[in-house]
Amino acid sequence: AEAAGMKLTLVVAGDRVEATVEAPVTGWVAVGFNPSSRMKDADYKIGYVKDGAAFARDDYGNGLVSHAEDTRLGGTSDLISFSGTESDGRTVMTFVFPVNSGDSKDSVLGPGRHKVLLAASNADNFTGIHRMRGSVDITIP
Repeated sequence: AEAAGMKLTLVVAGDRVEATVEAPVTGWVAVGFNPSSRMKDADYKIGYVKDGAAFARDDYGNGLVSHAEDTRLGGTSDLISFSGTESDGRTVMTFVFPVNSGDSKDSVLGPGRHKVLLAASNADNFTGIHRMRGSVDITIP
């Protein structure tokens, strides 16, 4: 799926989801699943690459235009693994996480339609404002 110059590849295999986000930025990229309104209640995976090392976080949309780390909001960090590369002005991050983590701050990515938010920034942190954003609807078989 593509939105606003960003690309999402989503693979659901058994009880795991592998989400790869690619964008023409040198900072963070993020994917958010199933917001109730704007950014609120979405399950975010956000990451960036700095000096060749990948960093990632499991966040939750705690307001219409804000998000915070699941662990700061009473949830758990449910990233099984993550990896990332940055080259030629592009960042690619892959996040692996459970289809259903059991965490109230995470979305269940079972069969059906899901609204997905994509965003990216040139900031190498988790708090910089997005430079690009978009959304797509996907269907998981």
